[in-house]
Amino acid sequence: MKRNEKLNWILTAVLAVFVLTANLAGATEIRKLTIKLRGVYESKITLSPFNGVRVAKALSEISGVTSGDAVDFDIPVSNLPGEFLIRFDYKAKETDSPYPSELQLYINNENITVDAHPMYMNGDSLRLTNDRENRAWFAFQKKSMEERQQMGLLQQLLAQYNQRESTVWHEAETALEKRRVIYNKWIDQQIIADRDLYVSHLYGFQRLNAVNWKASPQEQMNAQANAWFNTFDVNDTLALRSRQMNEFIGGFVGLYGQQATTEALRDSLFAEAGRRACTKVSKGDPKVYGWMVDYFYNGFETYNITKGLEMLEKFSADPRCHTSRKAEIARRTEGIKKLVPGVVVPRLTLHNFDDFEVAVDTHTCDKGFRLIVFYDSECGHCHDLLTALQKWYAIPENSVWLDVVSIATDRTREGWEPFHTGKAFPWTDLYAPEGLNSKAAADYYVLSAPYMYLVDNKGILVSIPNTVEELDNMIKGK
Repeated sequence: MKRNEKLNWILTAVLAVFVLTANLAGATEIRKLTIKLRGVYESKITLSPFNGVRVAKALSEISGVTSGDAVDFDIPVSNLPGEFLIRFDYKAKETDSPYPSELQLYINNENITVDAHPMYMNGDSLRLTNDRENRAWFAFQKKSMEERQQMGLLQQLLAQYNQRESTVWHEAETALEKRRVIYNKWIDQQIIADRDLYVSHLYGFQRLNAVNWKASPQEQMNAQANAWFNTFDVNDTLALRSRQMNEFIGGFVGLYGQQATTEALRDSLFAEAGRRACTKVSKGDPKVYGWMVDYFYNGFETYNITKGLEMLEKFSADPRCHTSRKAEIARRTEGIKKLVPGVVVPRLTLHNFDDFEVAVDTHTCDKGFRLIVFYDSECGHCHDLLTALQKWYAIPENSVWLDVVSIATDRTREGWEPFHTGKAFPWTDLYAPEGLNSKAAADYYVLSAPYMYLVDNKGILVSIPNTVEELDNMIKGK
């Protein structure tokens, strides 16, 4: 090797080590959030980031913080910038039971200090030091709300005033459009002025689209849906770390929900909303694309909207889509295709309260039907369903029709056991070891709870009802 080539090789190697070291140092860099507690006896304080779809697992939790104490939370830069939830479970007096209070904050480049009184989190009671992000956001929100209130008065006049050919109505329409244009230009200016702040990525969600006030309400709704993503940046991954993104898409879905008059129509409309939203972002950043698929998967799975889950299959299979739910969507759509009315359902092996293995022969039944219910004792929707089912089952003319087997999919037995004891169900209540990762859940393609399967006395699947009312209608032939 020539001398110059050898020197260049050595310099390249040294530079590579320097870059690697710098990257490793950056990877371990942190920001510090200091919380000074006042006004209460003590509190547990929990810090959690927003992960785009919901509040993520807590980064840190500190118990026994007393009034006058200052505690530090270290936030890895991998979580920054973003929006965070600070939860206080405080006692105003020593003898009080803990009471929750929450605060949302944006954190980026500064190590900020929060002087917090958990009972009073708004206005002057909240004191922030060394903070630019939240000060800018509060100022933006204040000005935005003032402008929206004024435009809201004009919108109310245009929607309710029945003399649409009058001078008053036309002047109101002109004034509203003028204010809307000025308002949107102000937002654009604020985005530029605060471009070095994280919150500037969220300002654009407040823009307002034009409305044809002479059109019918249905036409206005359709136009809003068509224009919803016109100013949305499909490549802005930072916006995914905030509630604003959730609220933005929630507003879009709400336009479709307002049109639903039946459950079947609701499912079709929500599936269409998901299709349009995923299509809009499919050419953008893969993370934004994946976030959108995750968002709709969570909604469709929660409410068992099979049309929506089937619709998502092609998007989740797209290599450009960085969804975290690819495997779940594939499994659910497989279940939708395979576990359909008319097939023989799998037998079940579960555990009882004494932790003994119990075999459930789903192919035989003393009554006309058997209802298989998957639930999670920490799921509020499951609680509602089980309460309604227990009330319905207590009526003799209902319970004569079917046996019930409920299956807990809790992560641990310790979470299920007190629930089982407290409920004292009038039917067989069992536990699936490993919860949603159990064989029972896999055999029935259950990825979340609750789910119900109505089976006849030969083990043939009759239906997959979503509610007790649907169950009642099915077995009584209504």
